[in-house]
Amino acid sequence: MSLPQRRLDWTLAGACVLAVVTLVAAYSNSFGNSFHFDDSHVIVDNLFIRSVSNIPRFFRDATTFSSLPANAVYRPLVTTTLALDYRLGGGEVWQFHLSQLLMLIVLGTMIYALWAPIVGGVSDQWWHRHAALLAAALYAVHTTNTETLNMIAARSELLSAMGVVGSFLVYVRVPQSRRWHLYLLPMMVGALAKTPAVIFAPLFLAYVFLFERRLSLGDLFSRRSWPAVMGAITQALPAFGVGIATYLAMESQNAPTVNYAGGDRLHYLLTQFFVWLHYGRLFFLPIGLTADTDWGLIPQWYDTRVVGGLLFIGLLVWVIWRSSKTPEGRPVAFGLAWFCIALLPGSSIVPLAEVANEHRVFLPYIGLSLAVVWGLALFAQRQCEEWPAWRRSIGATAVLVALLAVGANAVGTHERNKNYVSEETLWRDVVAKSPGNGRGLMNYGLTQMAKGQFTEARQSFERARVLNPNYAALEVNLGIVTSRLNDPVVAERHFLRALQLQPDEPAPHFFFARWLVELGRTTDAIPHLQRAIALSPGHIAARHLLMETYARVGRPEESQALARNTLEVAPGDAKASQVLSGQAPSVSGRQVAAPVETPDGHLNTSLALYQARDFEGSIDAARRALALNPDYAEAHNNIAAANASLGRWDEAIQAAREALRLKPDFPLARNNLAWAEGEKQKARPVTAPSSQPR
Repeated sequence: MSLPQRRLDWTLAGACVLAVVTLVAAYSNSFGNSFHFDDSHVIVDNLFIRSVSNIPRFFRDATTFSSLPANAVYRPLVTTTLALDYRLGGGEVWQFHLSQLLMLIVLGTMIYALWAPIVGGVSDQWWHRHAALLAAALYAVHTTNTETLNMIAARSELLSAMGVVGSFLVYVRVPQSRRWHLYLLPMMVGALAKTPAVIFAPLFLAYVFLFERRLSLGDLFSRRSWPAVMGAITQALPAFGVGIATYLAMESQNAPTVNYAGGDRLHYLLTQFFVWLHYGRLFFLPIGLTADTDWGLIPQWYDTRVVGGLLFIGLLVWVIWRSSKTPEGRPVAFGLAWFCIALLPGSSIVPLAEVANEHRVFLPYIGLSLAVVWGLALFAQRQCEEWPAWRRSIGATAVLVALLAVGANAVGTHERNKNYVSEETLWRDVVAKSPGNGRGLMNYGLTQMAKGQFTEARQSFERARVLNPNYAALEVNLGIVTSRLNDPVVAERHFLRALQLQPDEPAPHFFFARWLVELGRTTDAIPHLQRAIALSPGHIAARHLLMETYARVGRPEESQALARNTLEVAPGDAKASQVLSGQAPSVSGRQVAAPVETPDGHLNTSLALYQARDFEGSIDAARRALALNPDYAEAHNNIAAANASLGRWDEAIQAAREALRLKPDFPLARNNLAWAEGEKQKARPVTAPSSQPR
């Protein structure tokens, strides 16, 4: 080996070490970042990932992926890795982040191992491996990818990308695999994490077309090239066959409750033209990143955003056309084709709930990184050939630009990680950048409610309600915050509205039940908890609360049966073990044997029952309040209002007078008394109650 070659190898080795160090430094402040978005139902509330003994079940039952039925997609490889992380780290968030970073390092290494022989096959320049390393390093530290790395449930993107790159690696570096098409195995494994991994098939066709058949995009329109074109298609047919079969098999395993919640196909497609332009801009200028956009569908084809997007796509096609004509330009064509093809599953005619998400470019940017880096490297090489006297300066400038690009993205990633530190930091950022996002306003309100700032939380929820008037999760949170602001009547109205909007989702049932338990209405809560568990067997919070509620109402056998069932799925569950050991269940760390009865608690129950038009129940609850506090004027008033609603004028008059005796300046009691006396005098049944309990 010559000395220059030896120096070249040492330089490359040093660059590899620098790339890994830079990547680790970029994500060094992310290990304590909290769970976000889908992490809540995929990890935090998912009972099944708490034991590695459930791993076989992950491959049979898609409902183990999420505690939300609408999100119960078949991604057993993701759930398996999450269960392993839970086991290794005891559920601590740092372990999940550590695995994310290790996977990214492995993926970056795989990308370099793939790009190096591809660019080496079209160029004999000494720097081709350095360019491949630069493309891999730039991709790995790219600031836009912080969403994928910080949201643990987005691990599906990491694993599926590893499957796609892995299939290429086996094909390129293990030629013996081609006879039996073993190179398709990594793609199939990747599809166990996310089905878009089967996009390998059209990517493979592009690879064969450009590098093995040495065709250009223009050859598609040349009759002389048709035999070669058909040869490329024939060579890729096994990949398409296995890919389609894999996709259908995986999608058939999804739970029937899965709902992608997309909109109109045509307007979604129109919007995607602009989204492509947005994704292209983010690669070169990753600023203004937001975890949740407030973009809607673009209604008109002549919108300037649509026109701008079409021009961008036209530019991509033109560059692919030009660069595919020469061997050294084909990596650029392949990288851009990779970008376009990989974007199609989420950015074409298949409508998804959000029109744009930053994690959707995780796989496409692998190709775009190659296209940009190799294109700029060719440009620098041509400048050196045209201006040989400036070769050293041009080379130094190219190295400086490369270091600045990687370094700037690494700094940007490190800064962007700070937005993911907590739910409050993330959703404050979303609200600032996407003020028209109702979900963002709701989630930011949740962070304020968690701090006890209920008035601020309610204001945020009300702003969100203007934008999303039929949002069940928002109604649930309005119910919770309204209850904290001592308005149980309105709170129950919000809970019931949530149940009306989403009767087959576990969350409205669970949170309504939790509120009922807090109110002392444990019997009413049980059916809702049972329904929540029936809809989502892995909903651990619903299981815990139902165990407690069974114990509260004197049904220990059912509490223990549920505890045993829970331990079958999660053997280490502390609360279930507590129930079976005979200890009283705990709420928020406090031991409770039975609910504490208070006059206020019974009065709140009376109010809620009155609002639900259960007037007899309202009277009974008010009487229980009077048993604890005979001088409770508000309870007498509730009895008056409920009796009046039932047309029992004498009982209503008596109760209202007693309330006024105890509290002479009680306007509600005075109104109820006037109502009852007036209706009694008319001697006709009431048609619409106008009273209000307090």
